Formats: sequence, structure tokens, C-alpha cells
Amino acid sequence: MSQPTQKKQDPLIEEALKLNAQGKFNESADALLKLAKKAKTKDAKALLHIDAAKVLYRPDPSRAEKLALEASEIAPEHPTPWSYLTHFYYSKRKNKESLDAALKAIRLVKKPAEIVDLARHMLMLGDCQNAIQFARNAFEESGRDIMLASYTLRIALQCADWDLSESIIAQLKKAYEDKENQVAIETPRTHLLWCEDEALNMRVVGAYAKKVYAEKVKDIRKAYPESHKRPIRIGYISSDFRNHATSLLALGMLRHHNKKRFMFFGYCASYDDGSALRREMLNRFHVARSISGLNDETAAKLIVKDQIDILVDLNGLTEGSRLGVLSWRPAPVQISYLGFPGTAGGRFVDYIIADDYTLPPGAEKNYPEKIIRIPPTYQINDYIARYLPPMAHPKSVGLPQDKLIVGMFNNVNKINRDSWITWMKILNEVPQAVLWVLDPSKPAQENLMNEAKRLKVSADRIIFANKASQEDHLARLRCCDLNLDPWPYGGHTTTGDALFAGIPVISLEGKNFASRVSGGLLRASGLSELICPSIEAYIAKAVELLRDPIKLKNIKMHLLQNRSKLYAFNAPLRTLQIEAAFLAARSEE
Repeated sequence: MSQPTQKKQDPLIEEALKLNAQGKFNESADALLKLAKKAKTKDAKALLHIDAAKVLYRPDPSRAEKLALEASEIAPEHPTPWSYLTHFYYSKRKNKESLDAALKAIRLVKKPAEIVDLARHMLMLGDCQNAIQFARNAFEESGRDIMLASYTLRIALQCADWDLSESIIAQLKKAYEDKENQVAIETPRTHLLWCEDEALNMRVVGAYAKKVYAEKVKDIRKAYPESHKRPIRIGYISSDFRNHATSLLALGMLRHHNKKRFMFFGYCASYDDGSALRREMLNRFHVARSISGLNDETAAKLIVKDQIDILVDLNGLTEGSRLGVLSWRPAPVQISYLGFPGTAGGRFVDYIIADDYTLPPGAEKNYPEKIIRIPPTYQINDYIARYLPPMAHPKSVGLPQDKLIVGMFNNVNKINRDSWITWMKILNEVPQAVLWVLDPSKPAQENLMNEAKRLKVSADRIIFANKASQEDHLARLRCCDLNLDPWPYGGHTTTGDALFAGIPVISLEGKNFASRVSGGLLRASGLSELICPSIEAYIAKAVELLRDPIKLKNIKMHLLQNRSKLYAFNAPLRTLQIEAAFLAARSEE
């Protein structure tokens, strides 16, 4: 958003571009506003105000907001000011204002691509009803344009609209069979929600990474002079240093790092949510720097100035990622870890961290990065340092006291028709069981309940759980008798939460990184028998356990009594393994 978009048709445009390149952003905006005064139409005047706002987006967001609002007043029927405000407010976490702007913009834009993009923002802002309606209509109006498939699919999955999602998946499969994946660009996480073909994952995710993150510097940076005479400098970069699942996990690593042998820098690209977790994360670094207001090149220069030896990206290809910083090659060794289950697209990422289950021997042939394997599970966590609260009273969390409680606390977008049918079969086999899932949007809830009714499961056997704090969630998890893992994108932190709370998890054996994480955690917890080779075995195992209270109790006691001994929760050991991996990677360069 740092470059004005107007064509070079006036000396003031030339002046604005020159000033912008010199870093004189307010002066650049002033030049555009001078031109706006000469504009012959209100639309042209409003668009120049938006150009000025784009120039000031990072260096002066308050003035950028003011200019965008002025543009919306100058031309209230033009969609551009409202579209800009949608994105601007969303980036500033002003969700109400962002949704209000989106609702105005989406009724003014004409292009299906713009409608779907705004619908995506509505989804992220919680308005699923409008999101699915506008996205579905725009997608059909576009002639089912393959370029709109990914965002429309994500909205459909979030709303459990499986008729729409399955038709889009079929369309995408055909496109990939026809070798059109360079056109049918999907976002990585949405792709993994339906596809566990690892070779295809690499094609699709690699194409996305190449499109979004250009490689700015090809040469690997040499080791810094004299670096062997000082502590090795490790930099962690993330947009999730806040109340986020990645920070809940990564804190276990930061808590146990060797602060004498290494010096740790945190490059924070996240907003300040005021959480205690954010404060603790940042306090664990020797040096914490904010890069949220810096562009990628400037942030990379800061990392070079700090002479970071190993730079670790904790986002991967997720929303808010700053992989663009790594594209400038600010460190001799660059690693992607924890935030995304799979490739980061290689090129300027040298290594990813996995284990021998999530990426078994032979998986290297599919990956552009080198693979660091940390047995028995790659996933660090901070559970042992945390308090496990007493079990919540079932009535206080809306549960019956005379039923078997089967939990599934993953995001609704991980649920598909096959998994839902499977879970309904389990309920039909065990009449005293109920399924407890996170409360999704109203459209998703209606779709789930309609499908349950079709499968002869009564409405009172599906219970929806409200959002809760981490401590309250762990307390209510303890009410469960069993948890079920979705597929093909299984639980990650969700599975760790359940195992820490002493709740067994049934998982399907996966075929790619994202689908194997739960299995890896089960193996590291001594529960390999809960990893099932087929859907039939998954159903049989769940039914067997629900019908055998003694076996269920024994598994729970195994988890609760041996927590401090299980590899899954051994953060000090995992941290030593990670540090050893860092040293090995550095020695190879």
C-alpha cells in the first residue's frame, strides 16, 4: 500500500512518486492532494485521496484513515473508498468499522472477484450469512472462475456448505489433472483442508509461494565476521506474538532456551492485543523489536544490522506471514517452523522442522527445503509449565450428566461430509453418546444439524460449545470421555490440548504433514493404538472405547499420571533438540 496507483499523467504525479521513493511520505501525499483539488469529477478527487491514504498507510495511519474517510464523503457511491476502509480497518483490528465498510462496498462493486474478496473479509469478521450468499452468487456469476475458487471454497467450508465446497473441490481436482495449477492458485491452508496428496500439495503451495513472495536476493548470506567469538544469534519472526496458538506452543521453547550459549531476538509483526501471553513472549527475548510498521526490505535491514546468524520464521504460509522479509536473505541460515504444517516454498527458506512421522523418510523428494527431524514429535509446547484446572461441572458448560461426551474442538472448516457421516455413525452405534463441537456460525450450525437429521441423529445429541479462554477450555475438555480428530487436516494444538487434559483422541492415519500431526502427538504420548488406518477402523476404535469405560479410564490415567514423563510434553528435551538442530544447520552453511 506504499505506492500511489495513478498513472503518470501530471507533474504532480511525478513529484508524488519521487517523494514517495525518497521516504517523504507526507509530502508525497500532499502532492496528490494538490492534484485532487484540480480534479474535474468527484470520483477522480476521491481516488486521489485514496492514493494519498495508501502512501501513508504505514508511516501515518491516522492521516491515512482521515483521507480515506474524506474520500468516502466526496464520492459515497464509489466502491473504492469503502473497499479501502474495509482492508484498512481490518488491519487495525477495528472489526465493526471494517464490516460496516465491507457491507457498503460489496453493494457497490461490480466485479465478481471484488465481491468474493469482500465476502472473505465478511467471513473473517463473523458475518457468515452475508459472506456465503455474496460469494456463492458472485462465483456463479463469474462462470465459476477458477481464480475465485479458493476464497469461495474457504467460505463454503467455514459455513459447512458441502454441496458448494464439494463442487469446487471437484473443479479444482480437474484443473490440477489438466496441469492448470499455475492458474488455479489456492491459498495453502484452504488447499490442505481438502487435499492430502503431498506431491500435489507441493505443486499448489509452491506456486502460491512463488506468486506472493518474490525472491529478492538469490545469494545466501555468508556468516558474519567474528560471529564465532560471540553467542550465536537466533532471531524469531512472527505475526503471532499475542494470544495465539503458536505463541502458546513456542513459549515452551523460549522458556527453556540456553540464554548463555545463544542470544535471542524477537521480531514482532503482530498487533498488541494487551495479553499476558504477548508480554511473556516478548520478555523471553534478549532483544524484542517491532517490525509491524516496517516493510519487508526495511525489516530485513534491521535483522542484518543485528547480525542474526539463524532466522526462524514461526508463521510459514499463514495469514499475516512476513516471509517476504526472509526473501531479502537477512540471515545466513533461514528456517520455517511450527506455524504451518508443510513447505514454505523453499528458495529463501533453507530448512523446515518436522519429525519422522509427519514427514517419514523419503518425503524429501517432494520438498524444496532440507528437512530437520526431531523425534518423536516436532511440536514444541508449554503444557508442563501450565496449570491444569479442575474439571468443569458438566451442567456449567451445557452438558448432560448422564451421557458419554465425545468432543471435537477443531474449526468447523476442518469438517467435511465424510468426517461428519463417520461421527454420526459412531453416535448411532453408541446411543448414550453426544457430540460436543465448537459453536460455528449460524449457517454452519444449520447445515450440520440438517445433515445430522438426514443421518437419523436427533438434534439433542449435537451440543455446541461457546468460545472460552484457554484455562476454561482445558477445564471443560476434562468433561469429555473421548475426542475425535478430523481429516484430512487434523488437529494440532487442539490435539495437544486434549492429551494434556487427559482425554484420548482418535485419529486417522494421514498421508501428508497436516494430516499426521495428531498421530505424531499420539505416538509421543504412548498411544499409537489410537491412530487408525481406515475410516472403518476409526469407527470401530471409537465405539470400542465408548463401550469400555475401564479402558477409557486407563488411557486417561496414563495421560494424567505420566504427563511429566511423556515425550509429547517434554519441552526441555525438545528445546535441546531444536538447539542442536540449529547448530547442525549452521555448521552445514
